[in-house]
Amino acid sequence: MRLGRERVDLSVYVRALGVLGRNPTVVVVPLLVAVIGVFVAQISAASGGGAVGGLTGGITQFVMQLLQLFALGVAIIIGDAGWRRGTARFDDAWQDARRKGGDILFASFGFTFVLSIAQYAGAIIGSFGVILSALAVYGLIYTIAASAVGGVPGSASIGVSVERVKSAPITAAILTVIAIVLLFFFRSLIGIYIDGALASADGSSSILADLVDALVQAVLTGYLGIVMAKVYSDVSFTMPRF
Repeated sequence: MRLGRERVDLSVYVRALGVLGRNPTVVVVPLLVAVIGVFVAQISAASGGGAVGGLTGGITQFVMQLLQLFALGVAIIIGDAGWRRGTARFDDAWQDARRKGGDILFASFGFTFVLSIAQYAGAIIGSFGVILSALAVYGLIYTIAASAVGGVPGSASIGVSVERVKSAPITAAILTVIAIVLLFFFRSLIGIYIDGALASADGSSSILADLVDALVQAVLTGYLGIVMAKVYSDVSFTMPRF
């Protein structure tokens, strides 16, 4: 489908399901990170609050965000191999991720830092904060993919992401909406269902609900990694520049 001078390929979002089915290992690293996040949250909750606890919690949350974005980077690498070869070997993808690990983490740091600034500014201006955060995600949407499969140094990944968004703004907008809907709204709806189905009145099954939620998060992250790999490749190498 063409919108103006930009070709928009919505079939990617359907075909990505097939790639996911052929490459279930795409969820391995996202699942590992999500499970770590569950136990870190349990430990943090047990340690109590206070000023020191709040500071430690903030640092822990920042580190977990970096790990989640790194896991997305690994998923993008596996997704890229899945698109090109049909099936991807996890050990090959992991070696590639280790080789690019510094750039992916640097890109993750930049993504998290810029988004944090947008969220902080959004909290000050009030109701427009959500829009500001969404715009930040829009501009940063290709940041991790640029370092994971684009060969871009981590320090340049944000600039490359903005450039790719400008070259195909509608494609980036669709990807941003899909990412936000899946990771926030859709996941929240599933989380509510999981809590209702598994959590008992005394909360003894809360850890099980959290682990199931971690699995859902991993699958959604793996799917998005597959989509991002293809969309970034199309925008970078097949779409004309204007």
